[in-house]
Amino acid sequence: MAMIPREYEGQRVGVNGYRVLNLDLDGVCADYAGAMRDWLVAHGRMDPDTVPSCDEYDLTANSGWPFTGKEDYLAAHKAAEADHLYATMRPIPGVAHALRRLAGEHVYIRIVTHRLFVSGQHRMVVSDTARWLDEQHIPYMSLCFAGLKDSIQATVHIDDSPANIATLREVGQHAVVFDQPYNRNLDGPRMTGWDDANVDRLLGWFDHWPADEGE
Repeated sequence: MAMIPREYEGQRVGVNGYRVLNLDLDGVCADYAGAMRDWLVAHGRMDPDTVPSCDEYDLTANSGWPFTGKEDYLAAHKAAEADHLYATMRPIPGVAHALRRLAGEHVYIRIVTHRLFVSGQHRMVVSDTARWLDEQHIPYMSLCFAGLKDSIQATVHIDDSPANIATLREVGQHAVVFDQPYNRNLDGPRMTGWDDANVDRLLGWFDHWPADEGE
């Protein structure tokens, strides 16, 4: 049985529940905003010279995007899904190498993503997500589609959504912020990318969670 540091006893997962990583996809492993922009440009809905802002998590709250409101965004998102958005988006630089390194360090990687928020295409979304993970050579042991991420316990969570991070921390889970413009007001721990230095810091957090979240 794995030795579980005292600070993780309350987050035990199963018998050997230590070094369990719950990993978000969009904005952490995959460039969702970039993929949506590419789709909009390809379908004549955005000028190719336009670089929209991403200062808010909600795309409709940012300048430069062509959406008239939430319903317009959801319709565009669903059409992009139908064009296999989730199978073709660009990975965040370095993510495949970093996750293979974590897997080699006996980190149990569980993908947890909230991609089933538009009805009617769930089978395609699940298939395209698995296809993308395989084609990017990303190792993982579990693939979960869940909006209530605080219901799935882990040693460490990595997410970019301010709402998800706040909820995870509210229930006592250890949440690492994956750096994006819309979450820079949040306290750390924070990863600024998937380079080896950030992976080294993450591995350290599995053994000792920083007492000060700004560390």
